[in-house]
Amino acid sequence: MMRLNVKGKEALGVTVLTLVVVVGSTFLNLSQLSRVIVQETSEQVSLIKRQIFEYSKRVVLNAQSPDTHPVVLLATNQELKKFLEASVGYSPHLLYALIVDPQGKTLLHSEGVKTERPHPIRPRLEDLLSMGPIDRFTVLYQEGSIFDSTLPMTWENVPIGEVIVGIHTSLLRERMTSSLKTSVVFALVALPIAWLLTMGLATLTLRPIHALADQMEQLRQGRFDVLTDLSRTDEFRELASQLQLLGQQLKSDRLKTLSEETHLQGVIEHLEDGIILIDAEGQILFLNQAMETMVDMPISPPPGRLDVLGESFSPLIQLVEQALTEKKNFKAVSCFLPRRGERKSFYISIVCLGLFSQLHGAMIICRDIESMKTLQSLVRYAAQLTTLGQLTSGLAHEVKNPLNSMVIHLEILKEETKGLNGDFQKSLEVLEGEVHRLDRVVLGFLKFMRPQELELSSVNVNQLLKRELSLLEREWGNKGIRFVLDCESDLPVISADPDLLSQVFLNIILNACQAMEEQGGDILIATSTHQDNEIRISISDQGPGIPPEIQEKIFQLYYTTKHHGSGLGLSLVYRFIQLHEGIIDVQTEMGKGTTFIVRLPRKV
Repeated sequence: MMRLNVKGKEALGVTVLTLVVVVGSTFLNLSQLSRVIVQETSEQVSLIKRQIFEYSKRVVLNAQSPDTHPVVLLATNQELKKFLEASVGYSPHLLYALIVDPQGKTLLHSEGVKTERPHPIRPRLEDLLSMGPIDRFTVLYQEGSIFDSTLPMTWENVPIGEVIVGIHTSLLRERMTSSLKTSVVFALVALPIAWLLTMGLATLTLRPIHALADQMEQLRQGRFDVLTDLSRTDEFRELASQLQLLGQQLKSDRLKTLSEETHLQGVIEHLEDGIILIDAEGQILFLNQAMETMVDMPISPPPGRLDVLGESFSPLIQLVEQALTEKKNFKAVSCFLPRRGERKSFYISIVCLGLFSQLHGAMIICRDIESMKTLQSLVRYAAQLTTLGQLTSGLAHEVKNPLNSMVIHLEILKEETKGLNGDFQKSLEVLEGEVHRLDRVVLGFLKFMRPQELELSSVNVNQLLKRELSLLEREWGNKGIRFVLDCESDLPVISADPDLLSQVFLNIILNACQAMEEQGGDILIATSTHQDNEIRISISDQGPGIPPEIQEKIFQLYYTTKHHGSGLGLSLVYRFIQLHEGIIDVQTEMGKGTTFIVRLPRKV
């Protein structure tokens, strides 16, 4: 199969494109022209039908014998017949014109056809107009196609016949053929011109490409100082300039290869796994720092063959000799090797390095099994904690159901024992309070254990704090507690869950209020920008402070120093801050107060 070069492909592509454009434009032109021709013919035929109908009406009105039936008058009127013949001669598109009675029998015919003969049923001209371009074009070029156009005639609301006009498609085809010939001539002229222009353009375009190909060959041979022709002013000048820059870049890249190899060596040296690279004869080419510590030998220069490692490394040496002899890879083979004066278990992996079935060397990887076991133990411990969380969450749900039943029956019992003595009622109230306290503990536990998904949105922390303080001032303002808000005016908006942040700030501020409930005082809430990517919120009270022995316990679940506390508030605060990838710190001094500092990133 013959393959085209770039010039041939370009010429063929432009020629095919020209052909497609010519054929497409010709098709659109002919489809539109066929519709216009049929539309004009339909309008002319409609005018002729109306003229024949009006002439027929005058024939009936001017009849000398009014009692004669209109059909008889039309069939015997010679002037009307001459009018039909004149109408056909007037229009170049008409084939015949006739008038038929209500039963379809011919009364008058422009071609002198015998009367009372039924007129054959033919396609309607209106159907030709409603066809698609391809179907209409096909019908116009079929031999012997005749279309009729009819107009019903009535006299005193009684049908007396129809005016029928016939059109032969050959009369319409003449105008179509003339336009088609013009399009074909245009295509025959356009295609050779497009071919010649394309060949000339391709020759001019490929000339600088051949020059660039020669310069690429020089680069392939290692001559990077390529001399390119920069005298041109078109895109090829830019390409030649880029080629010259490429030569300079290749030269620079070769110089950078050594530095990149040094960088790769540095990465390998910092791996925890021991790495040794050897050639096909077992000569050590490279070993990293982890392996150097293991064998107690310097990295540079390489110590020689693997035999110099000593008898303590004989399991490793024997495995490497087997891999090189059999050209076989080994994966995670357990061996005991010395490390820091002790014999420890390692996984040894050996990867043979070669090209085209020729062995060039091998890479030896020594991995500490004890480190892997420690990591696996941590993973198992995390899985056990997850399972424990699911178990305790389910248990809390099971405890909550009977608690609800107990609350309902306590209410019923209180209603039924209203008349009993006060001690019994107090016992019921104590029992009800303890049940409600246990229910709050279970709810808090569920809330703490249930996975929380953040519903992030843009949050203005200043506005959030103002809204919370407006609610708290009504309750605590009468108790001598004053809220002082010091907000940074241009504090950036952060991405956060507004409901969870409201709970965080509300819990911290309520703790401050409760700490100052007896003596009163000021609670200072301040916001500021901390660095460029986070904001800082501090909440300071003038309470008694937190004793040193319990400072590390305040965020633990269920830990509380309040008589009626649940021990969930600060635990949830700590968890919600963690969900937002934030940090919470506590600064306290006995007798002077406590400050909670919350730092939140601008984007979670």
